[in-house]
Amino acid sequence: MILKDDALALRSYPFGNTSRIVVWLSRSYGKLATLAKGSQRERSAFLGQVDLFYTCEILFYAREQRNLHVLKECAPLATRPAFRTDWRACAAASYAAGLLDRAMPFGPAPAGLFDLLADTLDQLAVRTPGPAFLPRFELRLLRELGLAPDWDRCGKCRADLRGAAGARMDVAHGALLCPACGADRGAAVSAAALEALRAMQGATLPAALPERVFREVRALAGGLLEHHADLDPRARAVAFQVLAAG
Repeated sequence: MILKDDALALRSYPFGNTSRIVVWLSRSYGKLATLAKGSQRERSAFLGQVDLFYTCEILFYAREQRNLHVLKECAPLATRPAFRTDWRACAAASYAAGLLDRAMPFGPAPAGLFDLLADTLDQLAVRTPGPAFLPRFELRLLRELGLAPDWDRCGKCRADLRGAAGARMDVAHGALLCPACGADRGAAVSAAALEALRAMQGATLPAALPERVFREVRALAGGLLEHHADLDPRARAVAFQVLAAG
């Protein structure tokens, strides 16, 4: 069966002497891997058509019984050339794509993931953001994966936590708890951090966060990702360090 779709290149690696395997996030088919046969040959039709963080229109032979399909044609739709010169933006893009790659198995993906990653890469290609950009991406990713807590209500008794003090985060269960339900579990979450977390779910980043609040938000997002989305904490630490260096 031959299929066509828009797809984002997450990673690629050599296969034999002349071919490469490209892992994609496609709009309609989720995460998939394709073999680009002969793509490293001097006169290959694939040369210049695919690179990391490209959005491409791909045509591939789908192998229903295998996870590796065969790439037939590839046409770049968005190449994002800024990543070739802005190493800080490229590092952030690498972290975002790598995190999604680790969090998602091969196969169908939540409908919003493609647009989330495409929008993130587009923003990074326009300008290098500050470190607060990464927790916002992480929180949006958790929401798309169905792993984000309800930041407004207790995950156990459903009490309204807006404007309340003393909330606690049970990271292992991915739930924000009221003081009564979280009395013997989890870590305290400040009202300022909760306000920032809610704001980060919106369309725009909140105003600059105090250092203490930023560190708390960063730790909360990282804890949820480590427990529920196979986060590599080393790659995350490097990404934050790179963005903070500017």
